[in-house]
Amino acid sequence: MSLTQKEKAELFLQQHTADKLLILPNVWDTLSAKLVSTVGFPSLATASIGMALANGYPDGEHIPFKHLTSVVSGITASVDLPVSVDLERGFSENLSELKDNVKKLLDAGAVGLNIEDGVDHGKEITPIAEQCLKIEAIREAGIQYGVPVVINARTDLFFQPQQNDTIDKVIERAKAYRSAGADCFFPILISNYLHIARLVEEADIPVSVILFGMIRDLRKLENLGVARVSVGPALIIQAITKMKNIAEGLLDYNSDELFAQQGVPFEYLSNLI
Repeated sequence: MSLTQKEKAELFLQQHTADKLLILPNVWDTLSAKLVSTVGFPSLATASIGMALANGYPDGEHIPFKHLTSVVSGITASVDLPVSVDLERGFSENLSELKDNVKKLLDAGAVGLNIEDGVDHGKEITPIAEQCLKIEAIREAGIQYGVPVVINARTDLFFQPQQNDTIDKVIERAKAYRSAGADCFFPILISNYLHIARLVEEADIPVSVILFGMIRDLRKLENLGVARVSVGPALIIQAITKMKNIAEGLLDYNSDELFAQQGVPFEYLSNLI
């Protein structure tokens, strides 16, 4: 029997406090969502870059919000799993409009939302008090809608040149965002296992990280107490890279890349849909 949206939200939150690491390969359309679901992941998440690029827009809230909600509706209708959506900065600085946007995404079937405090990939950082108002507005919108939306509060502090006290500022924001109603804290680009361990210990909120280079050991992240891991745009970048290499090879009359690995059978693709 399918879960209600409220039940999916509650399940998604529980997945952040289980002993097992919640791994979220980020999707961008119905097909990618079906694929990740079929492989066996318990929940799905979008990434703003993937959603934007796949629909012909640059990242940074350039995709029309109505288009975003339409894509989200297709994703949530295609899988019977909790789906979290990257809301970027909220697609509005007005709190009333932000709440309306949250309700539209809940209408589209989402049960989780990312909200970030950086402007233009961390070139500027929203003051803590102002960002807490956004988190409170999202929480209030979820309550009014009747769905306990899972809020993943992202900080972009690690986009900025790092100082000796950067991790202290990150922990300060984690505590403030938790008090404002966030369920999870996402210090994007954190790349030091010692910093992660300290954050998990001191912040008293489930911690989410993105996999890359220096923090790619999933077992170690789980042992450190990280709750949630995502891959951001990595999947769509890998897919585009493969297509680019094949296309460039064909222009040189080289089909090696096209046949470099066995593709999934058409039956598998048909079953996804």
